[in-house]
Amino acid sequence: MPNASRYAVVILHEIYGINHHIRREHDKWQRRGFDVYIPALFPHTTPFGYAQQDKAYRHFSENVGFDPTRVVALLTKLRAKYSKLLVVGYSVGATHAWLAARSDLCDGVICHYGSRIRQYSDIAPPCPALIIIARYEPSFDTLLMQQELEKLPLVQCVMFDAPHGFCDADSPAFNAELAHQASEKAAEFVDAIILEKT
Repeated sequence: MPNASRYAVVILHEIYGINHHIRREHDKWQRRGFDVYIPALFPHTTPFGYAQQDKAYRHFSENVGFDPTRVVALLTKLRAKYSKLLVVGYSVGATHAWLAARSDLCDGVICHYGSRIRQYSDIAPPCPALIIIARYEPSFDTLLMQQELEKLPLVQCVMFDAPHGFCDADSPAFNAELAHQASEKAAEFVDAIILEKT
């Protein structure tokens, strides 16, 4: 298990904000021995509910967008403190994670169903990247996205036969078995990063 003074993870939330799913992820990473940071991508006191998806997306699009500046600023502050620094994102948070990782300030990035990554695949992060793709996305061809991303150095993609949101126990799309498989794949990915040059 990592020493908390040496390893940290930054978790980036979905359009809903810092909800129970993200807090569970916080606890999971903390149990693994990581220091955990969860920046709010937008100011809010109460996260949006899943039934408010359209409202949450509009709020995100109008007030946040895909500017990773704030996340990169956090990574800049943390970089000197930790020997291993990871970024984990979900949906829009996954796209933020992908963009922030291009700063060369982290040691690895895990992106869960970040569909918009396909629009930013011109430059890959200079660190290992694990892209967890949900097979069933309504707005684009996931197989094409996987094929394009796998051409990039240090990028590995894993496709799961599930809809967007399958790793979130509170989501209607939740699939316990596939979520467990995705978690195991992420753990293997992280172990390889921790063991490298440690």
